[in-house]
Amino acid sequence: MKKIVIMGAGGFGREMLAWVRQSGILWPVKGYIDDNPAALARYPKDVAVLGRIEDYEPAPEDLFVCAMGQIDVKRRCVEKILARGGGFAEIIHRTAVLGVDLNLGDGVNLCPHAVIGSDATLGDFVTVNVHSSVDHDAVIGRWSQLHCHVDITGGVVLGEGVLVGSHATVLPGVKVGDGAVIGAGAVVTKDVAAGATVFGVPARPYRVREVARV
Repeated sequence: MKKIVIMGAGGFGREMLAWVRQSGILWPVKGYIDDNPAALARYPKDVAVLGRIEDYEPAPEDLFVCAMGQIDVKRRCVEKILARGGGFAEIIHRTAVLGVDLNLGDGVNLCPHAVIGSDATLGDFVTVNVHSSVDHDAVIGRWSQLHCHVDITGGVVLGEGVLVGSHATVLPGVKVGDGAVIGAGAVVTKDVAAGATVFGVPARPYRVREVARV
């Protein structure tokens, strides 16, 4: 029998424990891996931290779930487990709503009340958090992270490793480049360049203001 190992024992990982169990997966949760062995010290759970991600060797029965919100850390840790032969499950919460003809990559997490419209594509290790939606024909690149209450509308294309803050909206047909960051509450009306950070309504590029020296 497979056993679920949750990668990351922080806040998102602690939420994921419940969501895995509410997803319809019949396999038990074996425990967490986290580079902080004391990650659960203040939050006792019925499963423990099994070891550090840095040196954990997957057992034949292990199937991993990545519960990390920081994209660069997530990518680095997932790649370590993949290189050691580990495999990842997709987690679809029982309250998620899915359209038809979807293309879901490996290790996708669909959290409570996520909505994915028909003909949408989600790349490997995409997370769609609570009450977020991805409409018809949208494409979400691998590693991207949608926080809570995000609205990705029809035909939007997000590149790889895009972070979308809570309550942000991306309007139909907009393209967002790899590694971009969309601030919380932003309304994105125009294409966003790779690596850019945008915020506001309508969303505009973030620029560090220079302070005049006297």
